[in-house]
Amino acid sequence: MKFHCDTAARIPIYKQLIDQVRSAGARGRIKPGDRLPSVRQLSRELVVNPNTVARAYTELERDGVLLTQQGRGVFVAQP
Repeated sequence: MKFHCDTAARIPIYKQLIDQVRSAGARGRIKPGDRLPSVRQLSRELVVNPNTVARAYTELERDGVLLTQQGRGVFVAQP
């Protein structure tokens, strides 16, 4: 899945990422068990601070959308 962010938008970048992950899940573009890019990798691709990506991932994990496995990566959680 390809992520993008609009720095000129009034919506914070971390919220844009959250919306993109939720939308992709709802549309079936990502499925439970799919691996997402690491925080560092995605921050380099989007040219944003790693803390921004980490905040989005943390909120999605708190909501049960993502699952972080230490040393393995970030995955889409089972519903």
